Amino acid sequence: MADDFERILIFELNWLGDILFSFPLLRAIRGRFPKAYIACAVVPRYRELLANNPWVDSVHALSDNNSISTLKEKLGFAGMMKKEGFDACFLLKPSRTRAVMASIAGIRERIGFSGKNCPLTRVVDLPKDHVHRADQLLALAGAVGVESADGTYEYFLSNEDKEKGRALLGSLSGRAGTRVALNPGGNWGAKRWPKENFIELGRKLLAVFGEIEIVVTGASGDVSLAREIVSSIGSPRCYSAAGLTGLNQLAYIFSVCSLVVSADSGPMHLASANGAPTIALFGPTSPEMTGPRGNGRNVVLRGSVDCRIPCYEENCAKGYECMRSITAGEVFRAAEKILSE
Repeated sequence: MADDFERILIFELNWLGDILFSFPLLRAIRGRFPKAYIACAVVPRYRELLANNPWVDSVHALSDNNSISTLKEKLGFAGMMKKEGFDACFLLKPSRTRAVMASIAGIRERIGFSGKNCPLTRVVDLPKDHVHRADQLLALAGAVGVESADGTYEYFLSNEDKEKGRALLGSLSGRAGTRVALNPGGNWGAKRWPKENFIELGRKLLAVFGEIEIVVTGASGDVSLAREIVSSIGSPRCYSAAGLTGLNQLAYIFSVCSLVVSADSGPMHLASANGAPTIALFGPTSPEMTGPRGNGRNVVLRGSVDCRIPCYEENCAKGYECMRSITAGEVFRAAEKILSE
């Protein structure tokens, strides 16, 4: 390829797990253009995810809202792009609005997936189903001559992030033993493992492994759920960090855990990206497409029911039977094997 881009802008995706799936692409683009200035545009709530990424030179916040109220923001962003003089951009999902902004800003090469009649200069067909999302995104690197790339993700923390995470754990526990994280949250209910199963699992782990402690993690919306799990487990070796962490503090907690148990969710991917041994619980979604991709140990347990899975149905007529079919005993046996090694 004759491309010699000097300034590259990457329009990121909008969800935690999806952004982590883009990290192999960022690494591939940096490898293809080692001297280029590379910037990312990402929704404000996930700007922190890219703050320490060594393949990115700067991060810009850009909402994904197309309402009239954000018109001023988008015009300002287009002006910034023009001033910065980007000569190429990658759109990680079809977006006519962002492609038009890039065109107005004079970005001569606009690379993205087909769809939505976007004004792109290089159009990449989205790979077919059953291809992992990270590998789908890597297809964009093929448009600039990358023939093969590693599809695993990894995460990066600053010393300041580590210190803040260490201080938080110290305030919650004060001990420095083996930690297991239980992450009961999820962005939609169908993917969540029942709280009763987390409680049963936690009790089993504490009974068998006298040296471990359990930290229950979650977002601000999971505080009540985490408190209920901690209260029901009923041990001083179990406590909640739900609602107390930023993304990088949460990443640090996962990085020092000997095991993380979570359903298919952004935090599960954050744990895996940090190299934590991870047990990922899948029901209505596909591990072939969105399974953990970290370099640590990843164990996937799938629900087993007499219906079509993955179904991606948020409202399940069978009461989320696929997630309920994963028993606490099954997860405990997988956890016991990891913790005993």
